Amino acid sequence: MSVSRRHILRVAALAPVGAAAAAAAATLGRIVDGAAATLRPAGSGTSTVRCGQCGAADHTMLDPRCPAAPRVV
Repeated sequence: MSVSRRHILRVAALAPVGAAAAAAAATLGRIVDGAAATLRPAGSGTSTVRCGQCGAADHTMLDPRCPAAPRVV
């Protein structure tokens, strides 16, 4: 493919548009990252008060009463 002066001018004219789009995408990424921390729900307990497998508050992890505990069939 031969490179013409028109091709070079077209690329040179579009370069600032690409740079502006990259800057806008970076700004949007920072906004989304900041919003994710705000929108994420807070933790609802620790492993000493909740089961890590099923999330129930009436037993802790590794308790045989857990309905999500592995069973021998």
